[in-house]
Amino acid sequence: MSKDFDRLRAKLPDAASNDPGRTVVVASDTALRSLSHFQRLAIATAALPVSRRELPNLIADTIYNFKGEIVWPNGTAYDLPDVDDAFGGEGSFRWVSDFIRFAEEPPRQHPQRRVLQRLRLIDLYFRIAYPERARLIAE
Repeated sequence: MSKDFDRLRAKLPDAASNDPGRTVVVASDTALRSLSHFQRLAIATAALPVSRRELPNLIADTIYNFKGEIVWPNGTAYDLPDVDDAFGGEGSFRWVSDFIRFAEEPPRQHPQRRVLQRLRLIDLYFRIAYPERARLIAE
């Protein structure tokens, strides 16, 4: 990646505490389909110091070990999907590389509905691990 991403990686804040009383709200389909949210999520993902193959493992470790509550915007409980299934179960995770490319080149169309679960899991990772960064993504 570019030098900008190296700079972003160096500035990653410490991970948030794993407070059992904390409630995290997952992003809505509308938010995830927003071009600005989509690109900011790609930028934040590109700044993570993990490979495309390690990203699903990082997401799974973070969300499955989260001790707080995860809910939909309407307050109902969010049932965690299987991360590998959400990412298509293909071992190369090429989709992650394609997604990260949008960090440097803005998307021209809204993300397809079939990838919303992947985007929601990536977004949820940031909401749990880096809530300050998640707020900037969601603006």
